Amino acid sequence: MTSAEPSTEFSNSILWMCLVYEPLLWYDPLKDVTIPALAESWESKENGTIWIFHLRKGAVFHDGTPVTAEAIKFSIERTMALGQGAAFIWDPVKEIKVIDDYTVEFILEYPAPLDKIAASSYGAWIFSPKIVEYAGAANATDPKIIEWFNAGHDAGSGPYKLVKWDPENEVILEKFEDWWGWKVPGYPLASPKAPDVFIIKIVKDAVTQERLVLSGDIHIAEYVPLEDVEALKADPRVDVVIKPSFQNLLMLLNTKKPPLDNVLVRRAIAHAVPFDDIVKIARAGLAKVASGPIPYGMPGHFEDFRYEYNLTLAKELLAKAGYPNGIDRTLLLVYTAGDIYEKKTAELIKASLAKIGINVEIRPMSWEEQWALAQSGWEDPMKAQDLFIFYWWPTYITPFDFLYNMFHSDSKAFNLCYYENPEFEKIIEEAVYYEGINWTKAMELYYKAQKILYEDVPAVPLWDGMDVRVGASWIKNLDQAVNPAYPTVIFAQVLSVEK
Repeated sequence: MTSAEPSTEFSNSILWMCLVYEPLLWYDPLKDVTIPALAESWESKENGTIWIFHLRKGAVFHDGTPVTAEAIKFSIERTMALGQGAAFIWDPVKEIKVIDDYTVEFILEYPAPLDKIAASSYGAWIFSPKIVEYAGAANATDPKIIEWFNAGHDAGSGPYKLVKWDPENEVILEKFEDWWGWKVPGYPLASPKAPDVFIIKIVKDAVTQERLVLSGDIHIAEYVPLEDVEALKADPRVDVVIKPSFQNLLMLLNTKKPPLDNVLVRRAIAHAVPFDDIVKIARAGLAKVASGPIPYGMPGHFEDFRYEYNLTLAKELLAKAGYPNGIDRTLLLVYTAGDIYEKKTAELIKASLAKIGINVEIRPMSWEEQWALAQSGWEDPMKAQDLFIFYWWPTYITPFDFLYNMFHSDSKAFNLCYYENPEFEKIIEEAVYYEGINWTKAMELYYKAQKILYEDVPAVPLWDGMDVRVGASWIKNLDQAVNPAYPTVIFAQVLSVEK
């Protein structure tokens, strides 16, 4: 995990931030249901350019101060002002007005689905304005506040408080007894038997996670060897939950580093990836071969963008690119150490690319090391990796999130293909505008944008996943604690401890 800062965090700390902080709303994409959080009700008018949220009375932050409209305005304006992480989700917002203590109005530059945006998995967290005082800061954007958060402090209102922040080893959360959700009869995101303490341990190896959950040393495993799932289903010690996921795996290509700056080479690589074998071997069949960068089941996914596995075609493309005998240097492929799915995927890609004369060095790295290497690519692409195995999941449920973050030149933090295409960028910017007023037109534009990516191959989408969680049999409601809009999160407040 890289950060404990709610305004800018855009990576693995989602694991616990969804328990410590709250947005205005939550969203369940499988049921297409919006669930009230800090906002009890909401409405839009003026063709979706004005949104009004009515706040829940009685909600308090962990410091005991009330959650008010001023806190909503402060939190979101701070996130917008910092302009990092997922701040782009608020681009439509022109002004935020406090109507009274429990009513806040958003005035937009253009129509947008602000209910979905307000339920984002990043960038939508609400926190106490007292952070300025606590950090001894001059104002809301003073770097002292970031230091204060990253020292292990929290200022949320969620069902759990941050007790220990050790990003390399564990995060410890403790139940917040004054959370409003415990007091609302029938609230779908609260269980009377939720755990008092929730500890997230960093265990990078799936085999180790499986061993620990079976021995009872941990109680929920996020990752297990998928070939063991059927055996785990039959084990009375554990329950297995399998649900659709909007998390996918891609291989990002360094489009500025020869020979990958040649589109024919990139196309050759795409047609030399053994997609079916990857799904069968790396994911034990618990995934779907990707068709474009938008995961199966999400709006904006189309079934027209799979690359055919065809080594003959791949060799022909390499020859046309000027490499009839293969590439004369070794390509560096990096993946996150300890991720068994990425490891097996990388090995299968390496073996297949060798058949067309492309040698690959596989280098497992910690996420921090992998991230640091990749960030050098915009400044000096020759120093960066060639191939980057990379997960993405939605910030909120829109194709724009995938297409902007990974492929727009303004998104240098996550566009690790180092891809620049003004035509593509213009199309997705137009598409996100139309999402608020003409959904059909928006989807047509997203299709057009993905066709450009299919032809340019800045990345090779590999597979769209399924969420697999294994929990001790005495932990109930695990299936309800998993939501594809918030990948990797276990909503601990929903669990029921029956022991």
